[in-house]
Amino acid sequence: MVENLQTPVLSEPPVELGLGLDKGEIARRFRATGRVHIPGILTEAAAARTYHCLAKELPWRLVLLGDSGPRNLAVADSAQLPVPEREQLELGVLHRAQRGFQYVYNSFPVFECHRDGILMDRYVMRVYEFLNSPQFIGFVREVTGIATIDYADAQATLYRPGHFLTRHDDAAEGKCRQVAYVLNFTPEWRAEWGGLLAFIGPDGHVSEAWTPAMNALNLFRVPALHAVTEVASFAGAGRYSITGWLRQAPAAA
Repeated sequence: MVENLQTPVLSEPPVELGLGLDKGEIARRFRATGRVHIPGILTEAAAARTYHCLAKELPWRLVLLGDSGPRNLAVADSAQLPVPEREQLELGVLHRAQRGFQYVYNSFPVFECHRDGILMDRYVMRVYEFLNSPQFIGFVREVTGIATIDYADAQATLYRPGHFLTRHDDAAEGKCRQVAYVLNFTPEWRAEWGGLLAFIGPDGHVSEAWTPAMNALNLFRVPALHAVTEVASFAGAGRYSITGWLRQAPAAA
């Protein structure tokens, strides 16, 4: 079974910041809490084109933690696993999620594909290039007050019913992660469908949660304990985003 992918459209709008962003207010909110939700981050044309690419043009893979570490399967291949193997895989995912770190969702490795020159005609590559442009890097330095942000990595994600990401704080030695980001491209979503970006306080309660949205940027300082809640079986759409970390370049040897 091969995914029914569409070819890219010929007319591509430039990827640009949206008009009317109040950088002073955005900076005030980020510096008060270490996180901020920014609606209207891109122009409407760029956001709509990005959503079309995510929904129609990418070869998604299923990513999760297996018994021996991370697993990465083509979506079609995962659906065709023998029933006993698929059941064992699903039970293992649920068992690890009960008490430890676990994730399961669809992914497309934007950073790695761009580095290797793969599928460069996809519009997500233009978004990735914008995330590493002087305009965007300057914007996030200004609103976060973190001058050591040098570049962004990226993956595209699609959460379908049953997908989730358990609590973690994004800290990783040697990765130089300064700020985590989530670019939202979900045109229609209801909070009860799950897929919420939930920040977990020291008392174990959810201190704040953000619903998937269209054309919005979430920024939060690393480390920050958070999770993506499970997408409900009755969710009426996919949860699309481009996500990653704004990082400091490693020091030269």
